[in-house]
Amino acid sequence: MRTRRTVQVYVDGFALYKGLLQRRFPEHKWLDLNSLSQRLFPHREVVGVKFFTAQLKPQTNDPGVGQRQQVYWRALRTVGVDIIEGTFRFNRQYLPKSPEELDASGKVVTVKVKRPEEKGSDVALASHLIIDAFEMVADSYAVITNDSDLVAPVRMLSERGHALALVSVANGMYNKAFDCVGLETVRQIRRGTLAASQFPTELIGVDGKTIRKPSTWP
Repeated sequence: MRTRRTVQVYVDGFALYKGLLQRRFPEHKWLDLNSLSQRLFPHREVVGVKFFTAQLKPQTNDPGVGQRQQVYWRALRTVGVDIIEGTFRFNRQYLPKSPEELDASGKVVTVKVKRPEEKGSDVALASHLIIDAFEMVADSYAVITNDSDLVAPVRMLSERGHALALVSVANGMYNKAFDCVGLETVRQIRRGTLAASQFPTELIGVDGKTIRKPSTWP
């Protein structure tokens, strides 16, 4: 018999990385998402954590990025995190080399770049959220994101009586687009919570092999 309310957690991996881990708290990339969820909702039973992300390809300036990601995924699987993969697409664009640098005709000099764009994760997150809510896998549902593309599914579920929580990954605020969706609660991820939710430097994977924190991570 359940004694506490339950919560299912959905993590927008790209938003979490861009919003918190890339520049603000890079020392906390070795993040245990199950432990984080427990700390964000200490009075609820976390019945599951779903992590929506995409596999990174090696980059010329960072050839080990894909390998580090796979190590992290192995660590997440040790605590039962469900990893749902989207894809990355590289869009070719011309961007200013420098606002002050002009060519002979007086035009800004541009360079051709490939910019990664994650595809499919927001749709996958919305789909899992809706299906899980209809199947009543938990009493409440928490989405870790700041992506306004998820406003519509969150609002539709809230209007149908489901309890929804937003965990913002923005710097000290949340996306005001979510104001209209009838959220049960809005929470922030603090530095101390991240620090307390780290994996140990070494752990044993589901295959029985040792997993070590990437040496280039602080």
